[in-house]
Amino acid sequence: MEKPVAFIKFLFKAIANFNKHDGMVMAGHLAFLGMLALFPFIIFLVSLAGTFGQSESGIEALSWLFDSMPTDVASVLRAPIEQMVTTTNKGIMTFSIIGAIWVSSSAIDAARLAIVRAYSTVTRRPYLRRRAEGLLLVIMSASSIILGMTALVFGPVIWNTIIKYSPVNADWAFLWNLVRLSTSFGLIFGALCLAYLVLRPRSLKVAGPVAPGALGAIILWMLVANTFSLYLKYFGNYDVTYGSLAGAIIALVFFYFLSVGFILGAEINVELYHKRLVKLEKNNPSD
Repeated sequence: MEKPVAFIKFLFKAIANFNKHDGMVMAGHLAFLGMLALFPFIIFLVSLAGTFGQSESGIEALSWLFDSMPTDVASVLRAPIEQMVTTTNKGIMTFSIIGAIWVSSSAIDAARLAIVRAYSTVTRRPYLRRRAEGLLLVIMSASSIILGMTALVFGPVIWNTIIKYSPVNADWAFLWNLVRLSTSFGLIFGALCLAYLVLRPRSLKVAGPVAPGALGAIILWMLVANTFSLYLKYFGNYDVTYGSLAGAIIALVFFYFLSVGFILGAEINVELYHKRLVKLEKNNPSD
């Protein structure tokens, strides 16, 4: 009984810190820059996939992106993104890679500020260093997505070969779907852990955790993805209020909820960090 109560208190503490550090305001800032950076990031992703001869992986990544979104949000973003990818000249896409990475890194900088505020500090690293780290994260994220999608594209061929020469009878379709799901989860979980690790302050007294916050953010994102369409069906009369802008507002609200989950994940990591720090101080009172 004590553990569930302690866990509930822990969550309430993390939520209280979220409000204390203006989490809702930071979520709005992050949602806007995330929405702004989405299209440049996709330009870079598709260009990078084509450069390495993996154009099919870029298309698979877009399909995976839309499948992971609520239906209403996907319907808003699918048409303009697919039009952009299919009609943009390759030379222009190659020329715009630097600008696409730069704009995408702006969202990384917003995420950094949210994490830094969660640690109750606003100390900022030099501008060029922040930008360099943001650019590196964008490149690593796109590369990881391409590698993951490439594995899924060529996976069926490898999987059929394994089935052909395997003497074991099993429900291979179920196992393959499990592998695909695990790969998708691993990509998202790994990207979140890397973001929480790279973007947190450097002047921490002890090593802070990153995995619990990443797991918490994914759980919140799953809840958002599964309930957002239901919310729009019964409560989201955006077309009445916003008219032709309803689609853009729906997408922005969705990104806002995702940003809330990301910042709450950071607050979970910070709360665990403080608990670890208190424990260390108790064990070393002389320090």
